[in-house]
Amino acid sequence: MTTQEGTRIITALESTWAAIQRHHPDVPDVVIVTGTGQKRRSTKRLTLGHHAADRWQDATASGRRAELFVSGEAIAKGGETVVETMLHEAAHALAAARGIQDTSCAGRWHNRKYAALAQELGLEPPKRAAKVIGFSEALITAATVGRYAAQIRKLDAAALAHIEAPEDDEAESGEDQEQDENNPGPRGGRGRAGKRLAVECGCETPRRMQVTPAFLEEAPVLCGKCRQEFQPPEPKPESGLELVLQPGEEPAPSEPVAARVTP
Repeated sequence: MTTQEGTRIITALESTWAAIQRHHPDVPDVVIVTGTGQKRRSTKRLTLGHHAADRWQDATASGRRAELFVSGEAIAKGGETVVETMLHEAAHALAAARGIQDTSCAGRWHNRKYAALAQELGLEPPKRAAKVIGFSEALITAATVGRYAAQIRKLDAAALAHIEAPEDDEAESGEDQEQDENNPGPRGGRGRAGKRLAVECGCETPRRMQVTPAFLEEAPVLCGKCRQEFQPPEPKPESGLELVLQPGEEPAPSEPVAARVTP
């Protein structure tokens, strides 16, 4: 006996994307796929969704279409998370349609242009950029939940097949986890994993120390010498060359895939 769970999942996701397009006609068509978003279990990295420009050849017309991936783990989190994830990726789709460079560093750094697009689509970007991921952690607002209430209810009521993500207590246990300052956490933030972060100040020769993520999030930690906040150091380019940016300049792009991740 065969089932049509895959068809039901894609149909539900396509219906949600169509609702987004009704509210925002500039958002282009995409090819929607799903599957597991789990990465290496040693880092507990989990992709909720991604947008990859021009990945699919359109069989019915000339040209190409982007890929929209929504993970089975995002579906497990419920309709609101699915809509939030799809709006996050819709901002990337809108950027591609308008020729806007909204990410760089392999799609991880989300710049201010992305933040503006996310806000246009009904998400609330953070007030300041986070290390490594920039303005990625844009959250759905109460008004947007109301706008897509019908889609959220349908997604929740559909009882779609899904993939259970690792339990939060397992993700936070720190077992078998390596020190990885690029390990993302909830909604694209940093994972806690029961470990400490190396941070440094803004002095010409930075002063360094280690703190827990919770301690750093509670309030800014200021250097008594330069009076700047202690922050995780900026990642260095893989080439080994120092990346020097002028004020207001964004990092250069490296590939057209922008992913939304969580542990």
